[in-house]
Amino acid sequence: MPLIPDLPWQADAVGGSPGVVVLTQLHLRRFRDVPAFLRDSLAIRKQAMRSPGARSLFLRARPLARHFTTVSWWDDPAAMAAFVRTDPHRSAMRRWGPEMRAFSNRSFPGTAGVVPTVAEAEAQPA
Repeated sequence: MPLIPDLPWQADAVGGSPGVVVLTQLHLRRFRDVPAFLRDSLAIRKQAMRSPGARSLFLRARPLARHFTTVSWWDDPAAMAAFVRTDPHRSAMRRWGPEMRAFSNRSFPGTAGVVPTVAEAEAQPA
């Protein structure tokens, strides 16, 4: 069992179109940054849950490995872009960017009515 269980969230209505799924993987350089990064991640999760066009979100935190994964599902790229440009996400990414050992982000079409999981998102071809 993981140290921290995955934190899922799903909107009341997930829409009838495929939407866009975004898989983001972040790996911190230093272990000492994990508590503050996790705190910011939880604030960003709350932001996503209130964001127009957000359908679902998974946050997977592996603090001992300094690795964080998110899978978010949006109505469209414009909704996702609006979220990315809004605080606390915008300021957190500026602050944490230099502290990343690795960062990857990719998007792909979702499946109408089917909430994407972390495993499904990671299985998508790059």
